[in-house]
Amino acid sequence: MNGWLTRFAATPASTLADARLRAYAVYLLARQGAKPTAALSNVEQELTHRYTERWPTDLAAAYLASTYRLMQRTEDANRMIAKVPWATQRRDFGDDEVYYDPVVHDAQLLYLLSRHFPNRLGSAPPAALETMSTAVSGNRASSLTAAYTLLALDAFAKGAATSTMLGVSEIGKDGRERALTLPDAAIRKTEVSEAAAKVQFARRGTAPAYFALSESGFDRNPPTTEKTEGVEIVREFVDVKGTPISRVTVGEEFLVRLRVRATARERVPQIAIVDLLPGGIEPVLELQAPADSSTPGADPAMQRQQNSTASLPIGLPDKSDWSPSHVDVREDRLIIYGDAGKNAGTFVYRVRANNAGTYQVPPVLAEGMYNRAIVGLSRGATLEVVKP
Repeated sequence: MNGWLTRFAATPASTLADARLRAYAVYLLARQGAKPTAALSNVEQELTHRYTERWPTDLAAAYLASTYRLMQRTEDANRMIAKVPWATQRRDFGDDEVYYDPVVHDAQLLYLLSRHFPNRLGSAPPAALETMSTAVSGNRASSLTAAYTLLALDAFAKGAATSTMLGVSEIGKDGRERALTLPDAAIRKTEVSEAAAKVQFARRGTAPAYFALSESGFDRNPPTTEKTEGVEIVREFVDVKGTPISRVTVGEEFLVRLRVRATARERVPQIAIVDLLPGGIEPVLELQAPADSSTPGADPAMQRQQNSTASLPIGLPDKSDWSPSHVDVREDRLIIYGDAGKNAGTFVYRVRANNAGTYQVPPVLAEGMYNRAIVGLSRGATLEVVKP
């Protein structure tokens, strides 16, 4: 692994995003006890020559500063880390960088400061914590930003745990207050009963504290309007001729037609479409998975991505002009991954009715995997399945 990181760090970077990854590789080498002097020099020289004005305020500089700190070059480390601002002080984040946004920047910067420059945390964390907490409360956290946020909060909390005490209690409808027990952990979680009318939080200490309330379940009433925020998604049940239908017979096969397009940009990369199937309906597989897909050195998901719709477990290539990169077929839903373009793309797959009844058809959801502000929601519908 270290050999690969060394070779990767030595390769030229065509963009600042690529150079940032090489700086990350150098930092990982140093974290494992290696002394990547040559790789560090190569990355810094390339950043200086190609991205003279931008790189000192980029996360790449924070990685290199942390590497210098691990190598006991404290003066160089302090000089470099001092120029890296928080996201609130920057305005140059682009939509084309899927894996680098204000949350990723602040989370990684907070983590690096907590581990290697704890003396610089005095007045800086509130700005970073605000950026991360706003993303969580605004439903803009992705799997990547969530992972980086947890990593940063864990490192930051270890330093604040000795000087800050947290408490939480619930107040019932009768006005009585009941203290809740918080486990001793970096992120402390507890359950609030359904009888609670209010939740009260307490803090003693100087470190900032934040809370989050979350609930799970299903909507009692399905959405009645469409949502188009960066991407549009439409679903129809059709027969083999492409005519929309709302009534089928048990045992009958028919088609689901999905149409997806980007509404604000030429291309929206890496979206996930969650197609929740109504009861009594099951997808028809077109391609059975091989008994053994563990070919050494081969990633089955990448192999499918390089092929056409014909290599997916569902889908009709002759009726589709949009090919997802991957389809995950589950018991009650399909999760479809791909990129959306400005022109509407159509994906058609077969389903079979297997149980009589009248079913509510949930809306289909399209959402950016790493940009949760991109959301599309179709209308719900009703499907009737009758006995033959």
